[in-house]
Amino acid sequence: MTAYRNTRTGEVHRPEPGSWMAERLDALPGIWHPVEVADGAAQPAARPSRTARKAEWVDHAMSRGYPRADAESLSRDDLARLFDDDQD
Repeated sequence: MTAYRNTRTGEVHRPEPGSWMAERLDALPGIWHPVEVADGAAQPAARPSRTARKAEWVDHAMSRGYPRADAESLSRDDLARLFDDDQD
């Protein structure tokens, strides 16, 4: 499944293939770039606990559309802050 990342904000959207949103994001290549989602990750993984291992945070970031290299370049605490909005 393809997700789209906003080059300005880093926000990731996972529109349904063929939907109007997928077409809209595809039509804005200067802002939204397609990224491949990690294998077997149809939906974003549940947000790990703040004290979870870094590997769990990297998996979570990949399920949200971030490339592995980008996720691994951040510390565990940075990844937790990046996904603070995921908390209810």
